[in-house]
Amino acid sequence: MSGIAERAGVPRLSTHTFRNLRLTDLARAEWTIDQIAQYAGHKDLSTTLRYIHLSGRELAAKLHRATAAIQADRERLLATLVEER
Repeated sequence: MSGIAERAGVPRLSTHTFRNLRLTDLARAEWTIDQIAQYAGHKDLSTTLRYIHLSGRELAAKLHRATAAIQADRERLLATLVEER
């Protein structure tokens, strides 16, 4: 693979490049770390984590979605409590 990569002008390209992309794509698709590890054939989750490369922007967006959902649930609960009075 390294000979092909060098001839193509991308010397850092390897078979692991495609593995990293696949596992990162699965993480972006909301697969759990356990599902990704099973798919990849990893016994240790730390091995799987080495292959997943999400950007800070992606992680921030995921955090925003999660906290927005939690906030909406809390607001619904509080509204229910107020209505019961």
